[in-house]
Amino acid sequence: MLTIPAYSDPAPAVFLPLAAYQPTSEHDDTLHSVELPSTEESAQPVDPFHDYPRLEDIYVPRVQPSYMDQGVDYLLDSRRRISSAVSIMGERMDAYFAGEQYWEEDNDTYLRLRVSQKWIEGGKFEPELDYKFRLDLPGTKKRYRLVLTYQEDNEQTLEQRELSSERAGPPSEQSLFAGLLRTLSDESGNWESKLSAGIKVKLPPDPFVRASGKRFISLGEHWEFEVGSYVEWFNSSGVHGATDLIFSRIVAERFLFQSSSLFDWRQENDTLEYGQIFSLFQDLGPVDAIGYHMGAFGTSYSHSRINTYYISADYRRDLYKDWLYMNVVPELAFPREEDFSGVASITLSFEIFFR
Repeated sequence: MLTIPAYSDPAPAVFLPLAAYQPTSEHDDTLHSVELPSTEESAQPVDPFHDYPRLEDIYVPRVQPSYMDQGVDYLLDSRRRISSAVSIMGERMDAYFAGEQYWEEDNDTYLRLRVSQKWIEGGKFEPELDYKFRLDLPGTKKRYRLVLTYQEDNEQTLEQRELSSERAGPPSEQSLFAGLLRTLSDESGNWESKLSAGIKVKLPPDPFVRASGKRFISLGEHWEFEVGSYVEWFNSSGVHGATDLIFSRIVAERFLFQSSSLFDWRQENDTLEYGQIFSLFQDLGPVDAIGYHMGAFGTSYSHSRINTYYISADYRRDLYKDWLYMNVVPELAFPREEDFSGVASITLSFEIFFR
């Protein structure tokens, strides 16, 4: 009977790193081993995964953004693209028209989009969409700058321009103006004047010339007086002039009182419009403010008469990084055509600036 000897594992070979062998001297090539840790110390159980990161430590599952997040990201990305396009267009056109005399200068090119919803007592809603575009080309001339502006028509009445609810909503008509603008001011900043000439783009084109000036005067320690006036001439409507007299005073911390007397005259109708507005502005914080207003507007033909009394509040908030704004304007007006009966309204609008 064949007997197979029992198999026994040979003693495991121990391989030492090269650094474990050291020569005894500089000329002695004999390698001598250094002392290794004891068998008991090296026999500790080893978990091969103990010192390795777990899967959940290095793998972060991708979370699919919600539809709301996707919509917000899309709006932000669209706004960035449009703003970049508006800015680049202004700079390139400025360089093209200025030619070799082009130089870097602040460019005031911008596009403003405003969406508003106005509710008037009686259940009437007036949704409106408005935009204003300004193409500023400061490099075209050293002293004059070429400006293209799509804005509210110059045929608005004083009440339409100044009434809080009318400012929150766009006018019924807008026009494109193209011309040269020159700004003059002193180093102290107490006065500023602007001269411009160009055309109102329509068929046939309507040439215009406009001059405006503004002056700030300190009245004692707390009061400031601002006088502003402008006069313009359009070939289609003749001369139009306006003057604003504004007194301002800080009455308390974060509160500014303002009294505005406004006058507007048009040769076409030979009519003097006037308005008196008292306002109190409150600074609510770094991103929002509110203005409280009460006033009246009237006209003067052979005798003066009041057309509208009103009270309103104008709340404005910077929603996002100086380019997204919200306005809320509750108002109670007493117009002559309603026999001075109160008509309540509230306007909610959002403004987006691309610049």
